[in-house]
Amino acid sequence: MGGLVLERTLRLAVYVPRTYSRCMSGARERNIFGAFALMISDDIQRATALRAPEAGPTASALALLAHEPGLSIRSLAAGVGLSHAGTVRLVDRLVADGLIERRGHRTDGRTRSLFLTSNGKSVSKEVLRERDQIISDGLSVLTSEEIDTLARISERVLQSRLKDREHSFHVCRLCSYADCKQCPVDAELARRALDTAPPSGFPGRA
Repeated sequence: MGGLVLERTLRLAVYVPRTYSRCMSGARERNIFGAFALMISDDIQRATALRAPEAGPTASALALLAHEPGLSIRSLAAGVGLSHAGTVRLVDRLVADGLIERRGHRTDGRTRSLFLTSNGKSVSKEVLRERDQIISDGLSVLTSEEIDTLARISERVLQSRLKDREHSFHVCRLCSYADCKQCPVDAELARRALDTAPPSGFPGRA
C-alpha cells in the first residue's frame, strides 16, 4: 500500500510542474516582448525629440505630414494623440517656426489643410533618419532571416489590431512611408473597403 501511495505522489510531483508550465506558457515571452517594445519605443521617442524643435508629439506631427500631406487638424490630432485644442496650439507653434503652413481645403471651405514647408520637410527627414537608426541598431543582433520573420509577424499583428483609417494615422505616425512600398496597414484598409463595398451592380449610397 505504501509503495502505491509513493508512486502516486511521485507521479503528482511530475504532473503538477508540467501543468503549471503549460498554464504559464507564453507569459514569459509576452513579458520579454513588452520590455523589448518599450525599450525601442522609448529610444525612438528620445532620439526623434532631439531632431524636432520641441519635445512631445512634434516629431510625430512632422513625420506624419511628410507622408500624409493635406491632413486636417482633426486627422492630425488623431495621429499624434492630442485634443483638438492641443493640436491647434501645436500647429500654431510649427507655423510660427516656419515648418508647417495652412492651406485652404480643396472641397471644404471651412477646413484648413496642413502641409510641410521646405524647412519642415528637412526636419522631418532628420526625424525619420534618427528613428530608422534606432530601429536598425536595436535589430542589429538579428540575422536578415530573423528580421524578415519578425517583419511578417509584425504585419499580422498590425493588421489584426488596426481599428480604422484615423487609427492608422496614429499607428504610422513615425513611419518612413517612402521605405514601405507595400504597407500592410494600407493593404488592410483596402481589404476592408472591398469587403464593405456593395456588390457589383448594387446601387451605392449617394
